[in-house]
Amino acid sequence: MDQFASIKATLARLEPAKLAGLIAAAVAVLVLVAWVAFRPAEPKGLLYAGLDPAEAGKIAQHLDEMKVPYEARGDGGTIMVPVSEVARVRMELAAAGLPHQEGAGYELLDSESPMNMTSFMQRVQWLRALEGELSRTIVALDGVRVARVHIVMPERDSFSRDSAKPTASVAVVMGGVMRLSKRQALAIRLLVSGAVPGLKQEDVSVLDPSGVVLAATGSDALASSQLDDREAGIEQQLQQRVDDLLDPLVGRAHVRTEVTVKLDESREITREEKFDPQSQVERSKQTQVDSQTTEESKPEQAVTVTQNIPTQPQQEATDNAPRNATTNSHKGETVNYEINTVRSERVREPGEIARLTVAVAVDGTTDSHGVFHPRSQAELDRIRDLVRSAVGYDAKRGDQVTVDTMPFLPPDSVLAEVGGVAASANAPSWMTIGVPAGLLLVVGAGAILWRRRQRGRPAGALEPVALSSSPSLMIPGTAQPLLLDTDVTIAPGPLANLHLLVEQHPDEALALIKSWIAEGSAA
Repeated sequence: MDQFASIKATLARLEPAKLAGLIAAAVAVLVLVAWVAFRPAEPKGLLYAGLDPAEAGKIAQHLDEMKVPYEARGDGGTIMVPVSEVARVRMELAAAGLPHQEGAGYELLDSESPMNMTSFMQRVQWLRALEGELSRTIVALDGVRVARVHIVMPERDSFSRDSAKPTASVAVVMGGVMRLSKRQALAIRLLVSGAVPGLKQEDVSVLDPSGVVLAATGSDALASSQLDDREAGIEQQLQQRVDDLLDPLVGRAHVRTEVTVKLDESREITREEKFDPQSQVERSKQTQVDSQTTEESKPEQAVTVTQNIPTQPQQEATDNAPRNATTNSHKGETVNYEINTVRSERVREPGEIARLTVAVAVDGTTDSHGVFHPRSQAELDRIRDLVRSAVGYDAKRGDQVTVDTMPFLPPDSVLAEVGGVAASANAPSWMTIGVPAGLLLVVGAGAILWRRRQRGRPAGALEPVALSSSPSLMIPGTAQPLLLDTDVTIAPGPLANLHLLVEQHPDEALALIKSWIAEGSAA
């Protein structure tokens, strides 16, 4: 009570200019405090996630030395710092060797001298270094927390012409609730196969910690993993085609299209060979001609025994002796014909559309009175025919196209309703405290200034008014009335009444102000 009286006396002795300056300073301090207390804090950015508790403790200690505010979330393995400090803090932590990289890379080759290692040890060190470098690169991908790479480089057997192919396996642990997608698995396979000599992409297996194999050995698994992306691309293309067709007819906001595509995952190879006996083609022709002539001569006298005696003279042949001639000739021709043969081979790869399903919802029309009218069945049939032509409808495949009409929610009213709820939910709570406090400060300052002006006026300028003994003032938040004495006199005017009430009943006025502030804080 004495302190309140001394403060009141001090304020009464101040000049109007000083009092106005004091009030301005108080208002500025109040605004500054409200701005500091309720201004939006700088958003936090992710520094590191998925850290071990020991590693996170080292980083937190280093951040304390750097005097950088940080926040630990989750189980302590996620550290957040102000967004503007993320780059600088990461560079300084990297210079200090934090966080510690799991696995070792090519620095293993510098740890020991090659003179102290056998060829087998050198091969093992090189393989470990390669696995460590690949693990570091995979961890740098978005969402990957831990990665282990295992590479098998078989040695070539003695007296063997062919060498065994290298293989690799990659185990990936994602951070938080994220899952490794098939597209990321294919990227990891491409990365590992490109870093290991002789390693093919289909010989790299990728699996997640739950044991699900996302990419396995074999080209069939690789092709199967690409079907999902192909289905999504076809669905998006067909949906865009239907929307572009119907938007000019019913309006952009009055049609919704959903397309589901099922692709055939089987792979088929068909070989066919046909023979046509009616179509003969001369392949080769061979002609052979043989001619033989034989000539014999007969003696004029008959052959006797006497002629065979050596002492007898031999009969000389003469040109007039009879002769016998024989001539033989042969002519042959061989023709080879080839029957017409047609050989064909057809390979059908996975990815053909096995079934197509399209669902189209069309908004109706609204008349001038706001009454909804669904579209006629004839109009829906025309729209269905257009959609079938646009997507390549095939009844033999079992395709389905459904078109129906139903009322759509007005987008403007929905956005307005959502925006109003969001605005009311996000209203700053400091308004409920700052507004009453500011009004109270202004009213108090006005009361003090009016008091000083009244002291400068001559006596009798204001006629005192007696306050009724049954006042209607109630203490907010309670059922107790603010009781005043009957001999209290106040000057006319709201500011004068407020000033006299505070001066003559300080305890009740203080309780009243506390109740106002309490109500503002609760709101």
